[in-house]
Amino acid sequence: MIRKLSILAAGTLLSYGVLVASLNNSAQAAQVTAGPSNEFIFDTDNAVTNAEVLSGNSVTFGHGHTPFIDDPDNNIGNLTDNSPGTVTGIGEPQYGPFSPSSLQASWSSRPNGDTLLVNQEGIDLYIFESSNSNNIDTLAVSVTGANGATKFFYEKPINFTSTTNSDVGYWTFGYDLSWLGFENGETIESLTIANFSTFATVNPIPGAEGTGNRGFVDFSGNTGEKIAGGLGNRFVGTDQRCGTVTDNGGPNANSYHFSWCEPGVKNWDTDPDLVYIVAAGDAKFSTSHVVAQPVPEPEFGSMSLLGVLVAGVFGIGSTVKSKQKQIV
Repeated sequence: MIRKLSILAAGTLLSYGVLVASLNNSAQAAQVTAGPSNEFIFDTDNAVTNAEVLSGNSVTFGHGHTPFIDDPDNNIGNLTDNSPGTVTGIGEPQYGPFSPSSLQASWSSRPNGDTLLVNQEGIDLYIFESSNSNNIDTLAVSVTGANGATKFFYEKPINFTSTTNSDVGYWTFGYDLSWLGFENGETIESLTIANFSTFATVNPIPGAEGTGNRGFVDFSGNTGEKIAGGLGNRFVGTDQRCGTVTDNGGPNANSYHFSWCEPGVKNWDTDPDLVYIVAAGDAKFSTSHVVAQPVPEPEFGSMSLLGVLVAGVFGIGSTVKSKQKQIV
């Protein structure tokens, strides 16, 4: 059922760039904006309808700085654990060695049966992750189309939106399916999100070389580039569940790592807290898969165009010779 998001403390929320909702002209969907300048636009009808933890550690919990509580049923915490208005963190709890974890999300329960997202120009979907301004919990994303799943892909977040204070809020990750090899008009049915360790590297796609921020992930770190950027030192010296944090910023500078319960064991991983996943802008959906077809070589019967042209040349030559014989 389509719902209009309630707006509470609108002035405060606007100043923080949190959800702003208004009915569109057709009054059939709640149009929502998010981001520090309300630059991300989508409809709540286009949020994923199913989510499932596939592997590893996870925990569902509430967050005072989660900005999507006005659409609680589509929060990832509700989809995975029937807990409205919550987030699901994968890779948690944060103790012991690296815990590779993953979650799958899809639109498979859309009421109209159009459950396949169509690739269009520009950003096709957003993932919102609850976090702090100086801590990016890195995501790796694989999408499944008609021909199976892609390799995991990394894209740096677009920006950070503060909510309850300048340091607390959410990161916005945006993905263009074309980056993952899909043609315009092709469809996907689901996406899988994984956390990864500080050792993971990125094999850049054309045009992103030397940036460390857009490409396919090598979890072993044997190929590609290190992820660009790094995090702050918010957690160093902080007393956590299993002791004081004694180190941060792993060898690849894309996550923090802790000295936890076991002496000498660091937690070199990220633990993304997934809030909300939604198709972007004027999203289109399909009831059946669409796959880009290669342009066929023009044919004439069982003959190729080249064969037809060659045959035509010989035909013309034969006709000329025939006429010449008739004249003689």
